Amino acid sequence: MLWLAKKLGVEQQVLFINRFVSPEEMACLVGSADIYITSYCNEAQAVSGTLAYALGAGKAIISTPYWFAAEVLDQGRGKLVPFENPAALATATIALLANDEAREAMRERAYLYARPMIWSRVAQSYMAAFRRARASRVESVHMRIAVHANASDTEQRVVNA
Repeated sequence: MLWLAKKLGVEQQVLFINRFVSPEEMACLVGSADIYITSYCNEAQAVSGTLAYALGAGKAIISTPYWFAAEVLDQGRGKLVPFENPAALATATIALLANDEAREAMRERAYLYARPMIWSRVAQSYMAAFRRARASRVESVHMRIAVHANASDTEQRVVNA
């Protein structure tokens, strides 16, 4: 792909990274993108960590309609293009770059949708679930003690009768 970028004269505007990157570097890379594009070959791609980063960063997103992308990019949070259709991908990219208003609206929808998914909110929801589970467990133990105490009282009355 680098050869194509050079041939088209855009090698200074395109960055290809063929390695895993740290979460910090991922955040910087996604954060610097004008448009995030993900193009998987079939729908069975269950999830994409980089797509989740792009949503959280409020990026304009173009993707093929694999399962995760089709779900999270619904309702205008991104643009879906057919699998193995570079012309559709190019058309969507050019259209989004040419329309600042549409791109900003898409970014805002993605950002707002992703707010409940950021790590601090996920941690808060886990803590709330743990508190509910603990409260339910404590309540259940108190109920068993009360039922057991009532059963003992009944047994005592029957024995004393």
